[in-house]
Order: sequence, then C-alpha cells, then structure tokens
Amino acid sequence: MEEEQFWKIIEQSWEDSPQIKKLRDEAKDNEASLEQLSYKLEEDITENYIKRLSKLGKDELTEFIHFLEERIYHIDRKEIHTYTDGSDDGFLYCRCFILGMGKDYYNSIDNNPSKAKFDLEAEGFGFSAYQVYEELFNEEFDRYSSHSMESCSNSNGWSE
Repeated sequence: MEEEQFWKIIEQSWEDSPQIKKLRDEAKDNEASLEQLSYKLEEDITENYIKRLSKLGKDELTEFIHFLEERIYHIDRKEIHTYTDGSDDGFLYCRCFILGMGKDYYNSIDNNPSKAKFDLEAEGFGFSAYQVYEELFNEEFDRYSSHSMESCSNSNGWSE
C-alpha cells in the first residue's frame, strides 16, 4: 500500500457521508464546527472507515496500520500539544482527530501547529483499524511499526 492509498481510504470514508464531508470542507478554523465534526468523525465517519478497512486483506491492513502509526507519531510534537493540550491519552486522541480529518487538515496542522484546536478528539477513529484486524483475522495485531502512537514517544518532537 502506498501512502496515497492510505489517505484515499480516509477521504473516501468522508465521501460516503456527503453532507458531513461538506461540513468538514467548510469548517476551516471554526472551532464550533470542528467540535461538531469531532462527534461526526467518531460516529458516522468511523463507521464508514471501518467498512472500508474491512475490505482489506491482511497485508494491506497491516500496511495501513503502519502508515497510521507513523502519521500519528509524526505529529507527536510539543508545538502541537501546546495548542491541543490534554493528558498523554488526551493528546493521542487529539492526534487521532487531526489524522481522521484527512490529509489536507493533517498537513495544515503539521505545517502550522497554531491551527490545532483544544480538546478535539477521535479516540475511536484512531483505534478502529486494530479492532478491524482482530475481527477479520481472529488475532490481535502484533506487527507494530517502529513508530509508537503513545504521546511523547517522538523524541525529536519533544526535544528542547
């Protein structure tokens, strides 16, 4: 799986709910709209996402999870935490929201952390791929990449 395919699966999950996608595309930096989208992401979009992930084979899903872990790890940075705040778990769930919003939003936060908002979370979205893997293959996912999703694990992102 190429990285573009990873992002395509997330984007198609939004396209499966056109009205919610329209809200996302219009939300920009509007905090109230983004808060509403965090609920939609956790519910409707995650449901679409699970359906798409369920169509992947074992190797494809493993590669997808590795991209997910790497992208979550990449934005594990103090400069982003400054704007999202939260405990270690809370910051992880905020990063899941950033990723779940899609490539454009993710890149926007990656390039300009001040655009991140406080307390927008999508825990379910972040962990759904592991659950799908378990359900499809009757085993726990144990092929973790070298990129931990845990907060403060990216030493480059927290160095002073």
